[in-house]
Amino acid sequence: MSAATSASTTSRPDGRSSGYIPPDVLAIDPSLQLWTERIDDLDPVTFEVLRHNLWHVNAEHGDTIVRVSGSPIVVFGQDFNTCLLNAAGDYVFFGPYYQVHAGIQDVSAKWILENRSANPGIDDGDMFLHNDPWIGTLHQPDTMVLCPVFWENQLFCWVGSVLHFADVGGPTPGGWCPDAESVFDEPLPTPPIKIVKNGVLQDDVADMWIRRSRVPDSIALDLRALIAGCSVARQGVLKLLARYGAPTVAAVMSRVVDDAEQRFLDKLARIPDGVWRERSYLEVARPGDRATYPCYLTVKKEGTTLTFSNEGTHPATGALNVTYAAWRGAIIAAIGPLLCHDSLFAVGGALRHCRFEPAHNTILSADYPASVSNGGAIGCLLTIALANNVIAGMMSCDPELNHELSAPTGLSQWPVTALYGQDQHGKNFSTVILDWYLGSLGAQSFRDGVHTGGVYWGPYHLAPNVEQIEQSSPVLYLHRGELRDGAGLGTYRSGAGPTAAWTPHKTEQIILNISCCGIATPTGLGINGGYPGTPNSLSVTSGTDLWARLGRGELPEPRELDGLHRFLQPKERDLILRHGDVYEGWASGGAGFGDPLDRDPAAVALDVADGYVTQASARRFYYVAVTEEATVDHVRTRELRDAERRARVGHHVDLDTLAQIPDDHIKFRLGPWLCVSIGANGDDRHTCRRCSHDLGPSTSNPKEFATRIDRDLTEAGARFADPYQFVDDHMQFRQFVCPCCATAFDHEVARDGDAPLHRTAIARVMAAQGQSS
Repeated sequence: MSAATSASTTSRPDGRSSGYIPPDVLAIDPSLQLWTERIDDLDPVTFEVLRHNLWHVNAEHGDTIVRVSGSPIVVFGQDFNTCLLNAAGDYVFFGPYYQVHAGIQDVSAKWILENRSANPGIDDGDMFLHNDPWIGTLHQPDTMVLCPVFWENQLFCWVGSVLHFADVGGPTPGGWCPDAESVFDEPLPTPPIKIVKNGVLQDDVADMWIRRSRVPDSIALDLRALIAGCSVARQGVLKLLARYGAPTVAAVMSRVVDDAEQRFLDKLARIPDGVWRERSYLEVARPGDRATYPCYLTVKKEGTTLTFSNEGTHPATGALNVTYAAWRGAIIAAIGPLLCHDSLFAVGGALRHCRFEPAHNTILSADYPASVSNGGAIGCLLTIALANNVIAGMMSCDPELNHELSAPTGLSQWPVTALYGQDQHGKNFSTVILDWYLGSLGAQSFRDGVHTGGVYWGPYHLAPNVEQIEQSSPVLYLHRGELRDGAGLGTYRSGAGPTAAWTPHKTEQIILNISCCGIATPTGLGINGGYPGTPNSLSVTSGTDLWARLGRGELPEPRELDGLHRFLQPKERDLILRHGDVYEGWASGGAGFGDPLDRDPAAVALDVADGYVTQASARRFYYVAVTEEATVDHVRTRELRDAERRARVGHHVDLDTLAQIPDDHIKFRLGPWLCVSIGANGDDRHTCRRCSHDLGPSTSNPKEFATRIDRDLTEAGARFADPYQFVDDHMQFRQFVCPCCATAFDHEVARDGDAPLHRTAIARVMAAQGQSS
């Protein structure tokens, strides 16, 4: 199948943009010839053998990076990824590591083809190095090496990898700049330059790259890890070309993408045309700011095309922004696991049918010279959570796909705590807290999420052992565990996320920089009435009596210590921790699925017995009475739940007498209880499937016909802090419930005064009534 000619965009370093360029019209210097020959009669055995060999090349590429680097960010966090691209820079295989990098390597290769083929030229034995977010990285610490692979003097394919470096210079150690107002307040972004020429490392370029860092030894290893990985992958491809012939290998590469494309199209065929939307908020654009900033994502499905837009997102500001490439990569990071999990990371097939239409110079697609150094932890992760929910909305319409969707995972905002100083050996160190890689999986439509189960967009993420962190950094851990009452609530809950506390050890001080969001407002929003994930929380207790108590053989909790305790703001710079100060935090959690009022009481009691939920939270949020023996008091539970339903809608609800709508009246399901059905007059209506209550015409927003309940944000979970500690805007937790049966079918976290979001509009239904989506 031919590549799509969709109108996606790639930002240039000078802020200009160009449309997506199909392979046959790439503006490449005539001296560079791309390989196009492929056989037509590819037999299935050869295809399977070569398909797995090519995947092995990609996997060996990643293994080489891990073995050479030694950086905890790489070895444990696996914050890198590899790729195999065709000659025109389109994906064949993407690696199984940090999935957000999927949106940046192909656009970088295309940029090099257009802008480096004439001068300095693209030749056999070359490799190109860059860290420019407007060409294709998440932010400046992410450094990429791309290697062209030639056969018979023609460019056959590309191999490449990108890796998060511990420090690439700039005013703030680690490259996280909480007070940046433009790129000139951040590490230097460098467009693609040759790091290897004719197979020889360019010492001047390598020295320039390493010189910018506060931790040059670490950066030198990471740079060589990228080069070594590309060298191994290049040799692997060349061996296959020599054994099987370039036309055969090219045919296999094309077939891999064609097959993945067909599997993607098979899923799209089960989804009606329509529009799905999600909205969330980022907070605190710079130290001292107390504002919130809305961010939107919309996907429109028309036939075999998905079009993504961030229209409505706040203009770029402060330290919140990402570039187009990072925004695109975050969307692909959700598309891959949710819609392409059966394609072995061959994301190129789906990308033939995805259009990306960003509203430029917004937080989620910032133009040069906006600040973007925090993009990997803020805008990227927010976009994954937004994309998760619009894709899950589409999948809800089909029973089979509904079984595969997930609520957002934990880490919808990474609580970046960058550490810098001298370690216990007297050497400079620079790192970030890596415990959060433990993550938590969001709820699914039929089961709970997994406690500290990682995140689907980083399937190889690992948190280092505490002993390994203490070996490489001057800290002493007081505890690390799973956060009690930390799961996102729902009929099915998310997993609980990680929590950790430590103190400086064998060093005079540690300098912290905090660059995150998701503290005042949750960014992982639940699905179909499920509650949002727990927000981030970071705090410091200074001047404690910790060491005296440790000397007495005690191991106190941080809140039990004498000292000054305060919550850290989302953006803080150059915070100093000294001997006896204690840092404590937890990471944003996964979100829930479905109304918590429908959760099985026995499941709640089991969570209480296992220590994940307190008796008070079971009663407050699930309306389940759990005894001291962790069993359900069924009489009291029924009373609590009856009272909550009455409080929601103002009348008694007897679930046993409700008349569910017949299946043959349902045209589309939009969730476990909300559907589009055939009305009494033959028109299409939003309907509560549980009780057959009419929720308005299918062309309208069903929230307009629901009972809306505005709650304080602290009512969304036991671990929700008062947002007024961090922002001035009044944030609401809104529930939308059926006025008849009191079932919550949707919720929002929104600023007071912001209009309810019209989440779903099914185009087939609307077209039947002469409407437009």
